[in-house]
Formats: sequence, structure tokens, C-alpha cells
Amino acid sequence: DHAQEMIQRVSKTRQICSSPIRSATETSLIVAPMINEIGADSPITMMLIGVFSSESQSVLRQQWMVGLVSQSIARWIQHRKIAHQQVQTRGLNDAFGLANALDATKTIPEAAVVVANHLRKLSQSEQVAVSFCQSKNGTGTLMAISDVESVGLESESNKIINHACNQAIQSGTVLRYPAAENEHSPALLALEKYCKTNGIEGCIALPLVSPQEKIIGSVVCGATALQMNTESYQLYLEKMVSLVSGHVGVVQRANRGMRDVFRSRFGDFWKAKLTRTLMLVTACCMGAMFIPWPYRVACDCEVQPVMRRFIASPYDGILEKTYTESGELVTKDQIIAHLDGRQLRIELSVLRAEFDGAKKKRDSALAQGDIATSQIARSEMKRHQSKMDIIQQQLKNLEVKSPIDGIVVNGDLEKVEGAPLEMGQTLFEIAPLDEMVSEIGIPESEIQYVKPGMTVAIKLDAFPFRTWEGTIKNIYPRTEVLDDESVFIAQVKLPNELGELRPGMKGSAKITTELSPIGWNLFHRPWESVRYWTIW
Repeated sequence: DHAQEMIQRVSKTRQICSSPIRSATETSLIVAPMINEIGADSPITMMLIGVFSSESQSVLRQQWMVGLVSQSIARWIQHRKIAHQQVQTRGLNDAFGLANALDATKTIPEAAVVVANHLRKLSQSEQVAVSFCQSKNGTGTLMAISDVESVGLESESNKIINHACNQAIQSGTVLRYPAAENEHSPALLALEKYCKTNGIEGCIALPLVSPQEKIIGSVVCGATALQMNTESYQLYLEKMVSLVSGHVGVVQRANRGMRDVFRSRFGDFWKAKLTRTLMLVTACCMGAMFIPWPYRVACDCEVQPVMRRFIASPYDGILEKTYTESGELVTKDQIIAHLDGRQLRIELSVLRAEFDGAKKKRDSALAQGDIATSQIARSEMKRHQSKMDIIQQQLKNLEVKSPIDGIVVNGDLEKVEGAPLEMGQTLFEIAPLDEMVSEIGIPESEIQYVKPGMTVAIKLDAFPFRTWEGTIKNIYPRTEVLDDESVFIAQVKLPNELGELRPGMKGSAKITTELSPIGWNLFHRPWESVRYWTIW
């Protein structure tokens, strides 16, 4: 009763309590709670109880020692729980990884290789062998061995491994070698031979059981003696094999039962007369899909001149008058603008006055015999003469002329007459019209089918009933963005003897590529889209 009262008191106060024992002199009962987490509100489930003599030590010291021991035990239990949770987390992560790898397999041999290699790596076993039941008599066939590329039953060692796998299939239970002292089963002889042949200290054979309680194969894991003596090793293998069984069963049914399912569900459908007619029509359509036909790539196009000439201001000046505007036809040497020469004439007058002054200075110095002054004056005369020559040349080029016959693509300067110009500033852009080029925007998804030299049919919006034909001259190697679409620009030359084609005309073009089946021409785009999104 006294101990029960102490336990209730500790549960309420969550503190170490002590009390002298009435039946014994100088003897104390000490009860300490085991708290896993400091400040936790959960009820106390474990306590440390001790009876101590108070002759040699004080009660306070005994309480301190009991409290220290109780907390050490509580922390040890907590660490054990954390380690167990880590093992469970690791097993869960391994299970997800192995399940994802199995879901990506398409055939039974591929699934067997995935199970063998992943299970050996995850469990750190010496070797893992996988066997699947592929015959009606229930015997298994060795499908994969970890870290082995191909498995053949011709070698004696593989036959021994296959025999060990079959023992687990036939027994339907987990087999261990070395077994317990009281276990003596003929099935263990195959496991013993497997271990001795491969130089492995021990092994575990586990059957693969489908969710329908049907044995579909087995797994044999070779392990070290330390692993065989660890209980968690076998539990880990049993959990992983249980998970593998369900996924392997799905792969096995998908590979083995497709023909039977197809025959059972659609057997009556094939016998109907209407069905045969539909199937005949479908077969004809499917055959037509393989007829070669030129594949045509549809693109947008725009007409541009083959060559463009830029007319720039020959010097700094003022635009006096312009005689043309954008879109007008001009001929060679036609005056298209005139520059103001008043400022140049003023500068020329000033230079002439300075030149005359330097000349008089030179003559005066020569008359006085001052050679140095005369040479300085002569240098000034040369400098002024050079500037006058430049200005005179500029006065001769006040008229801006067209260098070629063509159309003014850019250069509407009527509104800027009287504005100052800088040397090199572009005034006009003129392009010839005798030959034009069509810039075709090939979509990025179609560029792999287009090559230079292919035939192109062009139809412009301005001439809906006419078609121009040409061949691709070249394709720019870099993409450009047109109307929010990434395209490659290809050029096709177009004759323009009548001058009907103008820069900026837009239309559509169709590029005739190589022969391809009609089915490919019709359905390759959606198929490529599906592949792009699924593979990604």
C-alpha cells in the first residue's frame, strides 16, 4: 500500500519522491518517473523504484542518483524508438524506389533483373537470385542473378541456384540456412549446396505470393553470418518481397494473359458478318496509310528585296528639300533630296578672308626678310586652302541622288525639312525591284524535314489566284521569333520583271519534302506531341 501511494504521488507531481519505510529503520523508498521528453504532457508509463539504506548516504544524494539513472534509461528507450522509426522510414523509401523501378518494366525478364539488383543493393546481401513460375507444373525458372548480365541454365552453378529457388516455391514458406538446431528438412539440402558452391555463409529463400494467394516465383538471398543472426534482416526481406510480389504479379499478368484476354473477349466479335466488313474496310484504310506521298510543310512568308542600298548624309548639314517619299519608284541619278549650302558658303567666305590675311602677312614678312614669320603664314595659307577645298567639294554634293533604280523602302523626310543632319545619318533606303526574295518562316518543329534545294509553292495575299514556285536557296542557322512563334528563315528568289512584287507583301508557302507514308503525314504531329510530353 505504501508503494502504491508513492506511485500515485509521482504520477501526479511528475517529480522524484521518497519516503521512509515504517517496517525498517534507516531505509527509504525512492520512486522516480521516466520522462522521454522534457515538458511532455503524456502520462507517465514507467517508473524506477528502489529501496536504499540511509546509513551511508543522504536521502537527497540517493534521489539524485535514482533520477539520473531513470533519465538515462528513458533516453535509451527514446533512442531505440528513433532508431526503429529510422529503419521503418528506410524500408518505406526503399519500397517506394523498388516499386517505381518495377512499374517502369515491361517484360518479365526485365522485372526479374530489377528485383535482383535493387534487392541486393537495398538489403546489402551477398547475392540475390530471382525465379518466376512460367510453366503449369508450378516449377520456377531462374530469370536473374544480381550483378550478372545474362543467366543461362547450362552452367552447373546456375542449376544449383535454380534448384534452391524451386525449394521455396514447393514449400511455400520461408527457408533459412543455417537453420535452427531442431529444424531438419530435405529442402535445406538445396540451400546448403547453394551456399557451399557460391562461398556464401548463409541464405534465405522466400516465395513470391501474389495478392490472389498464388505462388508466382521465389527469391534467394545470400547473406553473411552476421546478417543471418540479425532478426531485422529477415523481417526486412519479408516486407520487401511481399511488396515485390504484388508488382511482379501485375507485370506477369500483363505479359502472359494478353492473348487469352483478347481471345475470350473479342472471339464472338470476329464472327459477325458486319464485323468482317468493317475489318476489311479498316484493313484497306490501314493499307492506304502506307502509300508514299510527298509531305508538305505549311509556312508563312514575306516578300523582301534581294539587295538594299542605304543613302547617308555626306557631311553635317541641314536638309533643305526632299523630292520623294517611301513607296515611290526612283531611277538612277535621280535627285531625291537637296541639302542647304548657306552655312557652307559662309564658312567658305570666312576661310577666304583668313586665307587673304595670311597671304598678306606672308608677303610682308618676305619684304622685311622675316623668314620664320613667312613660313608660319604659308602654313596657315595651306591649312585654310585645305578647308576651302573640302567645303567646295561639299558644295558640289548638295544634291542627293539615287545610286540605283528601285523603290524607296524607307526615307519619308518631308516632315523634317530644315532639320540638322549628322554625317553618316541614313536618309533613304532604296531597293531594286527586278528580283525579290521570299523569306519563309519554317516552324521549329518542322525544320528537321526541310533542306536547301526543296521546291516551294508561294501564294501571296495580294494575288490569291497566282502561284510562284522556287527552290530554297539557304536557311538561316538561327531561329527568330515571329508572331510569338520560333521559326527558321529560309530564302527563295522570285523573278519580278513586271514590278508587281513589292517589299512587305505577305502570303503563305508550302514546302514539298521527301516521300513519306500517308499515315505518317497525317498523324506524326500528334504522335510527336504525345511522345514529347510522356517521355519528358
